[in-house]
Amino acid sequence: MMRLGWFLWWCAVALTAVSCRPGVAAAKRNAARLLDAGRIDSAEKLVSSLAGRCPNDTGVLALQVRLYSAERRLLDATAALRRHDSLAGALDSSLAVTVLQSALKDEDEQVIVCAIGACGELALAPMFESVRAALSNRSPFVRCAAVYALPRYGRDSMTLLLAPMMLDDHPAVRAEMLKSAVRLGDTSMLQLTRALGYLETNDYVKWNYIVMCAVLGHSGMADRVRHELSAGYDVLRTEAAATLVRIGEKQRLGYVAAGLHSSEAVARGAAASALGDLHATEYLDPLANCARDSDAGVREEVAYGLGEMGDERGAGTVRTLLTDRKETVRVRALIALARLRQPDVDRIATAALADSSRSVRATAVAVLLASGTATH
Repeated sequence: MMRLGWFLWWCAVALTAVSCRPGVAAAKRNAARLLDAGRIDSAEKLVSSLAGRCPNDTGVLALQVRLYSAERRLLDATAALRRHDSLAGALDSSLAVTVLQSALKDEDEQVIVCAIGACGELALAPMFESVRAALSNRSPFVRCAAVYALPRYGRDSMTLLLAPMMLDDHPAVRAEMLKSAVRLGDTSMLQLTRALGYLETNDYVKWNYIVMCAVLGHSGMADRVRHELSAGYDVLRTEAAATLVRIGEKQRLGYVAAGLHSSEAVARGAAASALGDLHATEYLDPLANCARDSDAGVREEVAYGLGEMGDERGAGTVRTLLTDRKETVRVRALIALARLRQPDVDRIATAALADSSRSVRATAVAVLLASGTATH
């Protein structure tokens, strides 16, 4: 009798499985249609039911990510990604891109800025159009992030894409556009921005205009930059020295490094980022020592600088910054570790999906996508 009972029980289980699987498949298709149609409330009920019936089904998890993204629940979306038994085997680029696109729609401006920055620094091809669209965002900080990120993609006609930003109504965006012109190295920007030198009223933007002209070869501008080596502010002296190094005056590199010891936090940060941009690996140790700086902005630039240097000797310092109390520092450190091509970056990024900061979680997904994990 006992054996008969077990036999009947297994038959019932088998019949249930046979009968419910087609129902699950149909329900998943229906949920996808509801999401496509924007019927979020109806989709939520169906997806919740499916999650209870098939908690480890990859298709159901994908639906959860779509649902949470539509509801701008970035924490839940990343949690759904983490529930895969093997992230490397189950995560695909569509899910990762979904989470990043969700980040770009987040209500927290800092999340959007960090996600765009990560997309640019890691040159994420699937996110290029989203980054370009951010040029018209109502927030000047988001527009700044997009102007910074786009040149990192190294695509043709980038100058024409960015040129309209010289007319942006916010000076920070105009300044960032000029910095991007320097990174692009396109001498046509000298003609495109000529009027800016006469019409600009913001001192910070004018300074970046002088730097751009000097780097791109405008005659006479280098002398104006050299004049700033005796400026009353450390940050101006540091930026001037970095500009002169870029145009071939390598002997000025020591002036840049000297900025690491300034009493001005903004000058220390400028020196840290400039040393990275200049790939000044001979100053790696002094730069790494600044990882203990009391100013979070400086620590953030240290992480950036070490990542840009590309020297694996800086990886140890970057790892210490992954646990920094400031989320912007953790974001930069995570990106820097990816740029240094550390072999365990996938594991670290996966762990970062549980970070308390939404900015860090969005960046972690970007790192996973860039590393190739998302396409395996």
